Amino acid sequence: LAVALAVYWLPSPINPKPHNLKGPPPALVGLLAVNTQLQRGRRLFAGKLHGPESFTADDNGNVYTGTVDGKLWRIGPDDSLTLVTHMGQNLPECGSYSSVFLFKTIKFSFLKNGSSVFSGSSTDYELVCGRPHGVRLDRHGQLIVADSYFGLYPGFLFQPPKTLPVCFRYWLKGPKAGTKEVILDNMIGYPDNIRLSDHGTFLVGITTPRFQKLLPPFLDMLAPYPKVKSFLVKVMPLSWFNLLLPYYGLVLELGPNGEIVRTLHDPEGRLTWAVSDVFQHRGRTYLGSTDLPFLPVLEGW
Repeated sequence: LAVALAVYWLPSPINPKPHNLKGPPPALVGLLAVNTQLQRGRRLFAGKLHGPESFTADDNGNVYTGTVDGKLWRIGPDDSLTLVTHMGQNLPECGSYSSVFLFKTIKFSFLKNGSSVFSGSSTDYELVCGRPHGVRLDRHGQLIVADSYFGLYPGFLFQPPKTLPVCFRYWLKGPKAGTKEVILDNMIGYPDNIRLSDHGTFLVGITTPRFQKLLPPFLDMLAPYPKVKSFLVKVMPLSWFNLLLPYYGLVLELGPNGEIVRTLHDPEGRLTWAVSDVFQHRGRTYLGSTDLPFLPVLEGW
């Protein structure tokens, strides 16, 4: 009884909200039909990159990515791999994926000679490992890193979005500026990043597909019950949840109004699964992940 009470009162690392899905997952027919087009790629840097989640590139052909151990890497046009910096301290407890949402500024200004200038602000209670989950180059050539622990900009409140199988469109200009609308609902899986492709479509990485079998998908069953989610993450390691999810790679290609124009599958997870980002650069497609120990790439599209 004492153990049960201790677990009950133990704070949960997440604060989920309930949500009800529109219906069962769509059938794998038509444009969603199973194929093996994601299996055409290959794995780079096996054992060297752990969880390369997001990507950006500079005008010199270098690609940048952050990994689960808090490191920021540069991939050269010749596939050379260079450690740029470590976002936090290199401690033994660093390197495991965590649901922590504390924030700090991380900025890198890249100079013409290839060196970098770092600036940041912090608070005493933030974790020290770092988890760079988003990287972008702005119009001035500055590399902006969004870190799960250290975040974005001072004074900018960032709330992690609810996990939903939905894509939204936000209007930045025009009569609808400041509003949003759903362009794709009840998706075949839970999406992560959305990227503009080389030919004007949108590429969506699916971290967890939703497949209807004898029972509804695991995450679908938990969706209306946030207290169950909070309890499970207190008593189960995150790696155990992976055993309940399909090892299935899936990428959606969407048209300008959210219509599906193509899907790429890896049904057995031979190349990758749990795709977090789909980034195209100079004829190559980089597939991100949150925890895989390699970088999957497709040559061409």
